[in-house]
Amino acid sequence: MGITINTIVGFVLALLFAAVMGISMQGILIGDYLQSQIDNQTVLITLRTAGFAGALAALLAWWAQRFAASRGPVVRFLFGLVIFVLAYFSFGGLLRLIYSHVTYPSQQDWSLSGLYFASINDFYSFVLFMLGPSLPALIGLIVAAGLYLALFGPVERRRA
Repeated sequence: MGITINTIVGFVLALLFAAVMGISMQGILIGDYLQSQIDNQTVLITLRTAGFAGALAALLAWWAQRFAASRGPVVRFLFGLVIFVLAYFSFGGLLRLIYSHVTYPSQQDWSLSGLYFASINDFYSFVLFMLGPSLPALIGLIVAAGLYLALFGPVERRRA
């Protein structure tokens, strides 16, 4: 398996998908929160985190889509949707955890149980933040990600 035109096009499509998802996630949330004039540091960091989490989730979902590449379009859509949602919220919680531990290292519990509880806390706080006022736009964008993965993601012929 060498480098072919298909792998190059797939790589470019994956990068464009990641860029669009990252910018769109951040854009939707910034638009909603700028209207409400909420301008504290936690909200701004979470908005930035949402953009990076969207881009990373798009790349992971594109890579994982090859496991469903030989299935029909409905299965590819549902698989891409589930993988994107799980990866998005997981990366969001992980990036919040990394930010809090890098920014305030002396205030963190660095034991295994402390890291575990901090990661659970950051995961839940990211998910709850996303379920805020921009939920309809977020759901639309996540469904669009699943459709994009089903239509333009990796596709293989069915093996007999």
